[in-house]
This record gives sequence, structure tokens and C-alpha cells, in this order.
Amino acid sequence: MGWLNSRSSNNKLRAPIKSVIMNAGFLDLVNFSKKKPESNDHTPFQVASLDTKVLRMKKILLLPKVLFVLAALLTFSLPAFAYQEINVQNGGAIKGKAKMIGGMPFPRHYHLILFPNIDMCAEVDADDEMNRVLDDFKISQDGGLKDVVITLQHVEFGKPFNKEPIVITSENCKFFPDVNVIRQGEAFKVDNLDAVMHNSQVYQKERGKILLNIPIPAEEVSEGKVQFKKHYKIMQMICGMHEFMQTWGYRVQNPYYFKTDLDGNFNIGDIPPGEYEVNAWHYLMKPQTRKIKIVAGETIDLSFEFDGDKVVRPVYETIKSGRIKKDAVYPGTAKGKELGR
Repeated sequence: MGWLNSRSSNNKLRAPIKSVIMNAGFLDLVNFSKKKPESNDHTPFQVASLDTKVLRMKKILLLPKVLFVLAALLTFSLPAFAYQEINVQNGGAIKGKAKMIGGMPFPRHYHLILFPNIDMCAEVDADDEMNRVLDDFKISQDGGLKDVVITLQHVEFGKPFNKEPIVITSENCKFFPDVNVIRQGEAFKVDNLDAVMHNSQVYQKERGKILLNIPIPAEEVSEGKVQFKKHYKIMQMICGMHEFMQTWGYRVQNPYYFKTDLDGNFNIGDIPPGEYEVNAWHYLMKPQTRKIKIVAGETIDLSFEFDGDKVVRPVYETIKSGRIKKDAVYPGTAKGKELGR
């Protein structure tokens, strides 16, 4: 009982833990020796022998409950995992290439006549039919895929986590870069070079929930901060006035990441020896995972191939309503039967 009544840093947990333990019957075990036998027909020796056997049996039966209580205590009292920075000596490395195979996916089209500020928005990425064209897959001549985020998972300690701040530029009704790497709770800036106001919503892609709403006044710099829910990792920022203004973010928890260049190449070094998972993510493709073992001073060659015939479109772009035509040729587009396809 002294353990339950002690004053410590876990005072806030004491009451619920005591309640759980009482429900588990632990206090009955502590006070068992105070109980009197129900009958006086037994000799003192027989009563003591009976009490000993019952006490031993009750200890065995209550052991799982007590262990459960202790596990709950540890869960609520231990601090959350935090990446530890160390001086990595003779670490390993991974390098390789992300490639696109199969057919080239169709670009997304948004008919500019349906949106405000058509003159300004038609300055870039517009075709002869006044459609804003979103080319989500930038491919080199040898098939290298740009903007694939390569990350190492389950890294507990390693090189310093010095990350460049995020600055998203808005110009000619376009957000860039297309892909950002972001930490939990990291602030970012949106530099609006346009002479018109934009209004962006930041979505948690896995649930479609709005995390943040950021008004972006004309020719000003705005700020936002993303706080992902639970273990989710993907965000998408879309302008509420110009649906084709989009940029993506992928959450990282350590400095071992790389966003592939135009040739699809990546290179991550100073990795402490050990076993890890390597994740390759593109915002319109199913992610890929590999298990690796890093040995001191050695480099592992990896390659990831993404099938262009297996594009994963955002759910809202497959809804046949609003600006999306029911007879659309491409998913998430305003183009329809007039293309003759």
C-alpha cells in the first residue's frame, strides 16, 4: 500500500492505476492475511496450511493482471521516442535510382475558363485549348523518375538533423516545388509573387482531413505549421480558388532522406551500421519498401521501379461532378468526348 500512496512525478497517474489494481484484485491479495476463516472447526495448523495454499494459488492467478498494470504504467510514464544525434564514424551508404516503367501516365487537365484570373493563370503550363496541364511524372531519357522521396525508417540515432527550411513559391497560379520534405510540427513559408490573393488548404492525404487553412495575400509571405495526426505522413496543399495549384509534403523523422533529382538518382550516407527499412514514395504511386543491412564503410545499390499503368489518383479527382466532366477521358480532368478518344 505504501507504493500506491507515495508522492512522485506520476501523481496524475496514481488514481487510475490504483483503480485498475483494485479491480484486478491486487489489494485483496495484500489484505488477504487479515481475513478470518469462515469456520472455527479447523485447527490453527490446518488454517495456516489452507491459507498458504490459497495465497499461492491466488498469486499465480493474479500475476497476468499485475503484469498488465505494470505495462500500462510504463506506457503512460515513459517519454516518447526522439531521434538522437551522434558523431557517425565509418558509416555505410545507399545509392541508386528510381525509374518509371510501363506506359506514360496521362497528365491532368483543368479548363482555365472555370477558374478566376484566367489571363495570369494561362501564362504557364497551358495548352492551346486553355487548359492548365499538370505533368505529375517528370522522366529523364533513361526513365529516371524525379521527386521520389527515399527515406530510412526506424533510425534511432545518427548524423545531425539539420534540415533546410521550406519555402513554397506561388507564381502564375502555380505552387512549386511540387514535393517538399517536412518534419512534424515544422513551420513553412508561402511566398506569393502573384498580384492576386490565393487561399490554400492543407490536407492530410491519408484521411482527407483539412489540417490547416492559409490565406495568401497578394505579393506577401504567409506562414503555416503542419501537425500530422498520429502516424500519418502525407500532406497536400491546394488553392481553394485555383484547384490546379497543388504541392505535396512527406513527413520525415530523421535526416536520412533524399528527394530524387531529374535523373531519378539518390544517395544517402553516414548511416550507422544496422538493419533498416528503405521507403520510396511518389505522391501518385503506391510506395515501395525494402529491408537492408548496413555494414560499416560499405555502400548498397538499390533501384525502385514504378509502373506507369498503376497510378493512384487522389479520391476527389475520381468523383464525376463539379468541374470534372462525367464523360472525362482522363481521371480528374475537364476534357471529355471532344477529344475524340
